[in-house]
Amino acid sequence: MTFTVPLTFCNTACLDGQGSSSSTPFNAIESTLLRSKQTAFKIWVDHAGDTGLAIGCEDGTVYLFRGRPSEEVAVENPVEKRKKSSQSRLQLRPSRPASPGLPNPLSPTFAVAPRVQVVLGVNTEQVQAPRNYVDFDDEPGRLKDILKGKNPRERERERASSDSVSLVTITPAPAVTSDVPSKVHRKASSARSLLSIDSPSPRPQSPSLPPSPNGKGLEVAYSLALQCHIVPTHAGHGHAVQAIEALEGGSLLATLHESGYLAIYSSRDGHCIASTVVSEHHVHHDSRALWSWCSLRAAVVDETHVLFAVAATDSNISAATPDMDENSVENSLIVALRISDTTDVIQIETLAHWDVEGPAKGVGIHREVDGSSTLSTISSHGHLHLRAIQLPASPSVSSLDTPPITEFDSFSALALPLPKSLKSIVARSADTLSVNQQPIATTPPLPPPQITSDEVLDVGSLISDSTVTGLSTRSVNGNLYGILWAHHEMTVFEYHSFALRVLFQTEVSDLESAEWLDDETYALAYCDRVEVYQLRCTNADGDHIHRGLEDHEGSHYSPSRIRHLSTGGHLSSAFSPSSEFIVSRIDRNGSLQIISYRVNSYSSDNSKPGDGSGLLWQSSIRNRHTGLPAPPIQSSSVPFDLEVIIQGFSDGRIRRFSLEQIAFQVPQPSSATKQSEPAVPGAIVGLHIAQNTRTKERYVLGGSDDGSILFWNLNTFELCARWMVFSTPLTRAVEFQDSPGPLRGCVLCIAQDGTVAVIAVDGFQFLYMIPGAPSPLERVSLGDSNLALVYGGNLARLWDVRTKEFWRSTTIDKVEEMFKQGGWASLDIVSGVSIPASLWSSIAPAFDGTDAAATLEFALDKFVVECVALTKTISTSREEIQGVLRVLDRLRYFLSIMITPGLNSDVDSICTGKLHSRSSTVGVGLTSHGTATIYPTGRPQDAWTISGNVSAARMLAIVFALKAMGLFEELSEAANTVIVFYTLSLHSCVGPQYAPPSLEWLGKRWFAAATDLRQSIRTVFDATLANSSDQNAMILAEKWQQYLPSLLPLTEREAEKAALALMICGSIATEKFTLLSVSALTEISKSLTLYLHDEKSLHRALAIELCSKGFHVWQHYVDTMEILRALFTLATTVRKESITPQNLSAQARLAVVNIATNHTPLFMSTLCLDVLSPPTLDHRRAVMQIIAFLIRKRRYILQPNLPRLMEAVVKSLDPNSNADREAVLATATEIIAFVVKNFPTVDFHMNSQRLAVGTNEGAVVMYDLKTAIRLYVLEGHKRQLTACSFSPDGRRLVTLSLTEQAVLVWKVGSSFSSFFNPGAPPRQGHGGSDPFKTLNFNIGPQAVMSVEETLDLVKFEWVADRSVKVKIRDSILTFST
Repeated sequence: MTFTVPLTFCNTACLDGQGSSSSTPFNAIESTLLRSKQTAFKIWVDHAGDTGLAIGCEDGTVYLFRGRPSEEVAVENPVEKRKKSSQSRLQLRPSRPASPGLPNPLSPTFAVAPRVQVVLGVNTEQVQAPRNYVDFDDEPGRLKDILKGKNPRERERERASSDSVSLVTITPAPAVTSDVPSKVHRKASSARSLLSIDSPSPRPQSPSLPPSPNGKGLEVAYSLALQCHIVPTHAGHGHAVQAIEALEGGSLLATLHESGYLAIYSSRDGHCIASTVVSEHHVHHDSRALWSWCSLRAAVVDETHVLFAVAATDSNISAATPDMDENSVENSLIVALRISDTTDVIQIETLAHWDVEGPAKGVGIHREVDGSSTLSTISSHGHLHLRAIQLPASPSVSSLDTPPITEFDSFSALALPLPKSLKSIVARSADTLSVNQQPIATTPPLPPPQITSDEVLDVGSLISDSTVTGLSTRSVNGNLYGILWAHHEMTVFEYHSFALRVLFQTEVSDLESAEWLDDETYALAYCDRVEVYQLRCTNADGDHIHRGLEDHEGSHYSPSRIRHLSTGGHLSSAFSPSSEFIVSRIDRNGSLQIISYRVNSYSSDNSKPGDGSGLLWQSSIRNRHTGLPAPPIQSSSVPFDLEVIIQGFSDGRIRRFSLEQIAFQVPQPSSATKQSEPAVPGAIVGLHIAQNTRTKERYVLGGSDDGSILFWNLNTFELCARWMVFSTPLTRAVEFQDSPGPLRGCVLCIAQDGTVAVIAVDGFQFLYMIPGAPSPLERVSLGDSNLALVYGGNLARLWDVRTKEFWRSTTIDKVEEMFKQGGWASLDIVSGVSIPASLWSSIAPAFDGTDAAATLEFALDKFVVECVALTKTISTSREEIQGVLRVLDRLRYFLSIMITPGLNSDVDSICTGKLHSRSSTVGVGLTSHGTATIYPTGRPQDAWTISGNVSAARMLAIVFALKAMGLFEELSEAANTVIVFYTLSLHSCVGPQYAPPSLEWLGKRWFAAATDLRQSIRTVFDATLANSSDQNAMILAEKWQQYLPSLLPLTEREAEKAALALMICGSIATEKFTLLSVSALTEISKSLTLYLHDEKSLHRALAIELCSKGFHVWQHYVDTMEILRALFTLATTVRKESITPQNLSAQARLAVVNIATNHTPLFMSTLCLDVLSPPTLDHRRAVMQIIAFLIRKRRYILQPNLPRLMEAVVKSLDPNSNADREAVLATATEIIAFVVKNFPTVDFHMNSQRLAVGTNEGAVVMYDLKTAIRLYVLEGHKRQLTACSFSPDGRRLVTLSLTEQAVLVWKVGSSFSSFFNPGAPPRQGHGGSDPFKTLNFNIGPQAVMSVEETLDLVKFEWVADRSVKVKIRDSILTFST
């Protein structure tokens, strides 16, 4: 996983000619939004009362807005003026501007409850309901209470009865008790029976709408702020966002594109959590059918959270038009997708699909009174068709904190349990559907079960116009009331218990959407107005009667219009959860506005509808009038190398800028290092670097929005060739650079409509053109002379490039089978163009939005690794030194981009004064799952309040760059100071809105990162954990401990979820083990050993690191000797198959050193025991190698235990075990040589094969290595021995004790007496055990030194067999022996 960072260079996004005098940076995001065609519009209110709004566009991108209730704001009213009411029903909050700012963060996504209560969030809380449905009765009052400072829970307690309305009824879940503070108890919500597919997206109008009439009104508004711009890699033509659905109370958003691409985003920071292609999840009965996905809705089927994606054929994807045949037959495709959440991981799985003969806009999911689920569709003849659907029951599992349950939902590979067993569905129109209740084995894992549906039930006719445009429903006292409309007709109906009743029908024209405001009131939205009607039930005499009495003879329903609200022309619109009508439009000054109109509000004095409107947001950028010259706006870019970027502009020119210019200056059009002349008509798009394979000369290839293809010389920027061949602009260019076939030296230019122009670069020869297809082009493959073009919608075409003839059209499955046979080279044109290898990449090659064109993804990890490698090289020549200095300048560039000056003056002075950073306006974004998220620039604090993911990515980038700069000695201290500030002190400077780095985000990147990046990740991870409170640490541990490997089935232990759980829980246990229970610590320790002992595990590096850091914790819960032995083996493994990018051997050696330093007694006991009694011979060899390693690297660790260790080494050379001796002889000899060389208390005489080892008690142990036995012990010193040495002839041994300041001389040569008394010390020439000579000395303070100092400052030098010099510091003593 490459660590890339999107960087938005605002300085060159607009060359307005103002130079440095420009007061504010150009807002590229607003500029792009202003020019985008809006296709989807969604507004929601989350659990915290924050308003969110998402705008999907035809280019496939999404804009997110966030905000909270604000004060009254004056806004243009398109029709009339009204005075401010002095008796407002709402308590207004203090003033705050409506201009874009940063909203408050949302709550974390998917707060996961215990495993038996994992739900997506459509269920409601025990007290306050976090809903992803619209409660039309409750929301207006609830929002008013919020504005008054009243807790919504108080409102719930004050209500005597409630008729809560939801899209889907949730049956009550059993109560689950838990001590986890973050887990949420949920209850059932009342039913809103029918879940209809979204109303059609209104047709966006041109930005040049006529100005609205003047008028002013003051109303309560929600002040929104533009949060971010989400840009998928495939953004561009053919990927329009058709539907947006809010999930988990608005914390998540699901978007459906017309190409079938489905993505789930966090509404807090816009990062992509999961994505899939819906068209790949179903089987086409007609492989030639072209489907356009147009609707999306979330629902709950048998406690399973499902997304229903609906597609239509090309003939019926949009609203009906007057020219369409009203009796035409439409076909639709419905795909049900299960959304399963496991902590912060979301999976999308296919459950079922249905081919329906009928309009796509008439599809819904209905929850019957008995709890069963029914799929509703409108037939081509206008009849309502129902299908009973169900999910099969699943086997039982048990979770960490809850008792086992007997049935659970097993759609996910993770097999997460649901709150209760699934129920069978009983359809009243058919026989009871059976549900298999037999338990299913958990291993091997089961495939996802499919939704099963009953026979189709026709309950009656609804509408004669089959071109259905939309459906809106509301549940009232168990009955379902719905509005179904088409181009010319609208029907209001009632449904209950498989009985359908048409209440009334009427003619309509240009109706865009309809919404129920309460039980009897609904609103109809047109292109320029909203009309509110009251549904009245009257008897034969015309008297009003209440519902429940409508069966009275002669009763009938009729609408009564009670309000007409003019909204003027708009780009897109939607009803909010509080039944406000939200529109986006262009005002007379060219600014984009988002306005809220009150549809169901009543003033307190006369109970008449209010007419006020509120300004939610207004762009700071305006469309320029035609009379004013438009400045050059960036429309594309292509990097040439790290410091040179080539950009295309709207004035028809390409310009070359340096990285320094676009990052730190405000360039003017004339400040470019090179500029193409003359200008060509239209904006420059689709830039690419092409190369002549014969001359190696490079060219800049691009297009203009008039369909031209252009070539410029890369060196001179002269226009070399131009063709006008496309009817749509060029989007990208690709080339098979290494292909030996007929396309060698050719570039394939791809237009927006999929048309491909083949051009030979050498000589600029236009060869031929391949026509496009209705679906977007996704891949180009070349095999010999065959060219395969793979499109979306299950379409592929084959061409013969030699004969230039069309071969055949086929399906993707058949083409894939052909690819498997080999001989094909493929280019994935969706993910990027084939520019020369670079650290830069485009975020969306086919999207020409200003902010996307000004944004490039930068491979920060590769860049820093290259810088570190160059910095560590020994520079000898002038060129090498200049290269190192250039590396430092580049690191300064990117550090300046990443840091946020203005938080702390002292840190700013260090950055500018010592690290030489500079002020930059470059925006820093976030990448995730093939998506780049661009954030607007603002205050320095704003960058750290977006989300934990954004904070983690930015902090990691800063730390990574600073660690590389710290390799320069003069910058080390300053770099470390800045690292400490950003990792430990940032929260105090940002304030309470600070979003600390996400440990989950950091952990996921740690697993796939290289060693250098891992160190930086660990720095940020540990600092974040240290800053977290004990309560947050406990919540985090309890959230993840249920996914520890020891608690999961064998098949799931290697999953990323399990490894991440061990990393988070293990790190918390290491730092704050007192917060965790004994059982939790035991499971963490067990999980650690599972990874450590599993040779095939992909997460052994994690286990090694945790062993090193938390050995003091694990030693109480697992066999620590087994942990050490596993580390010994890993540290000495040199097998080729054991070599990994993480370098496990090096990590294991560091872990061994750390444990040996901090847990020396246990370590030495294990070491010596394994030398004497190893489990295997290979293990003994490994232990001996560890000893040799410690002697070389950490000899002071072994010093106190050296006698014990040397005895074990000597005994390993036992000649009675010849095989063992031969196996360890080389290693043992190496160890003895290292010990003798590095420790003055040990000496060896080669000829006699004697080894003398001094002890801390003053004794000397003599060993015979030929027999591997201990001969005798010499006891003369009363204090610790400092050094010993054999004489050259081996007949004398001199021992020294600095504490006693005495030298003892011993006779150790073989004698006649030793032959008869083996093991006895040699006679010293007198009786007793006294040494042969005792020589005292006095060198004063020089004799005082630590044990570590004696290893280097005390030396023996024999000048003759009986004369020796002792060097102690600077003193030299000569003794005769």
